This record gives sequence, structure tokens and C-alpha cells, in this order.
Amino acid sequence: MEYLFVLSKQNGWWLKIDTVEKLIDYHQKTDGTRYEGAMERLLKGGDPREMAENTVDFQQRIKLMQDRNFKYMMAAVMKAEQINETVFDGFKALKMEAGSNELRTLKEFGEIYFNSAGGHTYGIEFTQFCRRSELIFPFYSKEDIRIKKYKNGGKHWYAFIGDMQIRDGDKSKWNTYEEARRVSERVWNQQ
Repeated sequence: MEYLFVLSKQNGWWLKIDTVEKLIDYHQKTDGTRYEGAMERLLKGGDPREMAENTVDFQQRIKLMQDRNFKYMMAAVMKAEQINETVFDGFKALKMEAGSNELRTLKEFGEIYFNSAGGHTYGIEFTQFCRRSELIFPFYSKEDIRIKKYKNGGKHWYAFIGDMQIRDGDKSKWNTYEEARRVSERVWNQQ
């Protein structure tokens, strides 16, 4: 399967999904790791409310409340209480709710976007994109910027960052090396 990653002007990289098959594939490849840390934390640490209450240091409590695994663990515990089942049933119920919500979004808008943390939205305006054969979110270093001119007598400069060709609207080639470099660095700063 081919994956399309898009670069939003304000919010970094997102995976664009526009079919139910791609949504299923996404979940098959990510669900195992999404809740793994929260389940491990639950098995080792016990009740998340007690963990929060027993964290006396204010800065440590803030850090705990911002931890993704802690948030998932707390949500699963609360969901389990709501449905009067085990915490593991709470995790399952969370996954089902999220999947149902995602399907509604896909049906209504024709596409859904996921960030690397698993958050999703719709209607993203993007400036760049890259296609990959593996579900690995792009992240480029400044050293990944390449500016090249084709050998067969071409007079334009082309800009790349890693496996992505840079575009500026409809423009994908520039008259000078400096212009291509400037656009590349601006795009690199967006991620």
C-alpha cells in the first residue's frame, strides 16, 4: 500500500486517508503500539487516580498529566467505569469509539488525516506532500536538503528534502540555486 503524507502550514506532517481500506490498514499497523504503553503502565503502576494523587511535586504531576500513556490509561479506566466492565474492556471500547468517529469523518468529508500521535482531523490545507511505501512519518534534517540541476543542459534548479520534491504552489523549479535553497529552507522549517 502507498501512503500519502502531507505537510500542513501550521501543524506538521499528517497521513491522508481517503478509503476504508486505508483506514483499516492504518489501524492494523498502529493499534498495537498506541495503547501498549498505557497497558504496561497500568499493569505496573495500578490505579491512575492514586498515581496522580500520590505525586506530590507539582511539576511531576503536570508532567504525568501530559504523558500520552497516562492519558490513555486514565481514559480506559474511566470508560471501564462508565460501561461497568474491566479496564481491558475500557481500552476496547475506546478503540471502537475512535474507529466509529473516524468512519463518520471519512464518510462525511471523504478524507481523514492522522498525525504521528494518532490524533485525527479533516480538511487540512497542505503545501507539500510525499508518498511512501511504508507507514513511517517523514522527518527531515536540514542536511536532507538537496538542490540539483539536471545534467542534460537544463537551466533550472530543483529542490528536494529527503524523498520529497519541493513545490511552491504550482512551481517546482527555480531559476537560481539561491532561490531554490531559500524555498527549501522555508519548507524545512514548517515541519
